[in-house]
Amino acid sequence: MASHLQHASSSTQHFHGLVEECEMGIVGHKVFVRLKDIPMYLSNKTRDSIRNRYSHSVEVGLSTEYIMRHLSRQLGQDINLNFFNVAKIVGMLHDIGHTAYSHDGEVILDQMIQEASSHFKEPLRFNANLNNFRRIEKYELYEVLPEDIREYALASLLKRAKELEEYPEYSYLKDYHERAIKLEEEYLSSQGIKIENRVGKTILCQAMDLADENRYRVTDIIDALNIYSKGKLKEILKSMVKSEVRVKELRKLVHIKPIVLENADDKHFDTLKIKELLIALLERSSNAKTEFQNVMNTISMAFNRNFQLRENGKLVPIDEEIEALRSDFQRIAAKYIWGSKRVEKIKKPYKHYFTTVADYFLNQEFEAELIDSNTYKEALLALRAQKSDDIDARREELILIRNFLGGLTNAKIIELYKKIMVLKFEAKLGYKLEKRETLIEKNTVKSLKKKLEKYRQRLSIKE
Repeated sequence: MASHLQHASSSTQHFHGLVEECEMGIVGHKVFVRLKDIPMYLSNKTRDSIRNRYSHSVEVGLSTEYIMRHLSRQLGQDINLNFFNVAKIVGMLHDIGHTAYSHDGEVILDQMIQEASSHFKEPLRFNANLNNFRRIEKYELYEVLPEDIREYALASLLKRAKELEEYPEYSYLKDYHERAIKLEEEYLSSQGIKIENRVGKTILCQAMDLADENRYRVTDIIDALNIYSKGKLKEILKSMVKSEVRVKELRKLVHIKPIVLENADDKHFDTLKIKELLIALLERSSNAKTEFQNVMNTISMAFNRNFQLRENGKLVPIDEEIEALRSDFQRIAAKYIWGSKRVEKIKKPYKHYFTTVADYFLNQEFEAELIDSNTYKEALLALRAQKSDDIDARREELILIRNFLGGLTNAKIIELYKKIMVLKFEAKLGYKLEKRETLIEKNTVKSLKKKLEKYRQRLSIKE
């Protein structure tokens, strides 16, 4: 793994060009673009989100690169912690393994695949972080990279090495992981900096994790304006933000242009607490949401710059008051977004769609026509043709179904849900409906239910 690192401070043009080629291949690849169809959450107003897994992944990629650059400057003029230039692509691919409905879908699929395989000696799992590796491997997203750089990039996506027990096929990543940590230590040692990593993650993986967290910290609050009114969000900020950090403290880290505020004329802009600034922005008569979003994104960049590298290899906060603000944002999201009854009510039908689709494929004699991937369809049909009740065949079948379900989007789950509705209805009728595809494509779940109910009532009358 060290072959390219030997040239990291001199001629890097060749392999950096390969990394750029890899990045361009990822951005336009169908498996990455599909993340656009996985919103971060669903709003009662829009039934959508202003952010999706695609935009989030691009943001995390840029922020990961930014954090690594900032850490390098802290350590010295000639230090480049992003020596292989892969920080951006590691950040971009951190969510490539997500299924429909993101974390909710992951939890549902993991629970259901465990139940379906509970009679196995080792039940199957679905882990979106480990599913990253399957998708990177399947679609050859890192194939253009030299082997040592590819290994380091893969190792830096491994957040929790212990989880590899859930996916034994990726046990080889343990070696990559150990070599990657040692590589970073050797690089810093060559620059006169002694680090003994006791964290269990590469420095790059920690930077990616923080970039991910920091985007959540601010975008959860921004997206809350799709769920709550400006007035309600003001109340939430007043009661939940305890940090005393002021604008002048953040301006040491990032540029925040002075903003004219209608209800803060008596205070100098720099002396405003961040809480006061955000509340004042929400009270503006015009451009309130836009300015609020801009300031929140600036705060995210300040969070990114508020970390330093310790001798034990851990990235830790520098300013505790800024870190307190980050924690306040997390608590707001936990109470009013992730754990909110209002949001749970919005998500309830969508969880039902996912559960119904997963149950159909995992536990019922499903129609192979519903699988639009030829790779999965052919493999599953080949297993059926064997007509084997062997437990190994069942295990292989469940793995294929898990991987198929793990690659779906929100829109695909809803499409499959409607198709299953029609199939079940047809099973009761004993024949196929006319123009069934049009019926599925042109109707929402709600309108399709109404049409099927009317159809059922007409048949009852005739009988």
